[in-house]
Amino acid sequence: MSTAVDIAVVGAGAAGLAAAVSAARAGCTTMLLDQRPAAGGTGGFSGLTTLCGLYDDAGKFLNGGFAREFAEALAERPSPDRPEPGAASRQRADREMGAPIKMGRVWVLSYRPETFRARAAQLISSTPNLRAHWHAPLQSVVAENGRITRVNDFAVGVVIDCSGGAEVARLVDAECLATDATTQAPAVVFPLDGVTREFNSAADVAQVLLPLARAGFPPLNFQASLERDQLTVKFTGAPEAVRPLIEFLRANIGGFENCATPLKEFAPTPRAGRMIVGQYVLTGTDVLAGRKFPDAVARCAWPVEQWGADGVARFQYLPPGAHYEIPARSLRAARVENLFMAGKTLSADVAAIASARVMGCCLATGAAAGQLAAQYLQSPPRK
Repeated sequence: MSTAVDIAVVGAGAAGLAAAVSAARAGCTTMLLDQRPAAGGTGGFSGLTTLCGLYDDAGKFLNGGFAREFAEALAERPSPDRPEPGAASRQRADREMGAPIKMGRVWVLSYRPETFRARAAQLISSTPNLRAHWHAPLQSVVAENGRITRVNDFAVGVVIDCSGGAEVARLVDAECLATDATTQAPAVVFPLDGVTREFNSAADVAQVLLPLARAGFPPLNFQASLERDQLTVKFTGAPEAVRPLIEFLRANIGGFENCATPLKEFAPTPRAGRMIVGQYVLTGTDVLAGRKFPDAVARCAWPVEQWGADGVARFQYLPPGAHYEIPARSLRAARVENLFMAGKTLSADVAAIASARVMGCCLATGAAAGQLAAQYLQSPPRK
């Protein structure tokens, strides 16, 4: 087996998958490393069932290429069942057909985590030049004269850090920024089966959340699922509080009498972590102003979404019809010549990453990082 590759991608979530496939399609021998048993990352393993950041505020795709390709691969076929009347049922039918659904002021795509993992596996296995290594944590990174030369004993030409926590950058002491629990507090995400209550309005949701708040439970959020009589729950409390929460719902809230979760263990899912300082640091001001760049490689219209340790979400929305762009310079490290990054590790401040961290944007920046890395190898900068 060869111990040299053109490009090493660390992390096989949405960004890493997009980066690895795009780099390999550009003709580069590519290695994808992840400590999990398969590709998927947050999208495939956290319990999330909505893919955010794909669309503008009219529900139209913002990015083509790999981001749209993968989103369309996740789309479900129409259900043979005729949906019953009502807004919730119409929305369920849209989910089953893979259409975007509106959630407040934003549009999302519902998907099944097992489909996310399966589509990722199919892409990896069918892409020439791409080899994946599972159960393969990042163990060593060697840098010489401002360039990374080896990753886990493989000689490499370029590295793309899609680890979510800037793990490559940490091992080579590259400069990073970081979020914390005041802006990106983690959440426990889990499916809740057996829910027969319908949510057709904000008032319907409030009728459930208010009793929970009065009982002293931290805030939670219900999101749509493709499975009938199932909700996805984002809970900002401790993992050990999930069982008491479910017991309270069963005993006190109509439509939850028979609810249960198939999960046996619960763990918090981080929303963001460390961002590598690049040749340009995307700012929250850039995001909210809908700034455009001459070297733009991706677009996003997701609001600045910050979650405090109190479990309260704080949203700052872009102007109607606006989107911002992410420059290529935000995908390339400032002080390590051959280090690129995408997804949650892209060069952004705490406010900007609160928008750009969502999976739709991770797919777009991952694909761009893979293409930029391939271009770098094919036409390295002159000294």
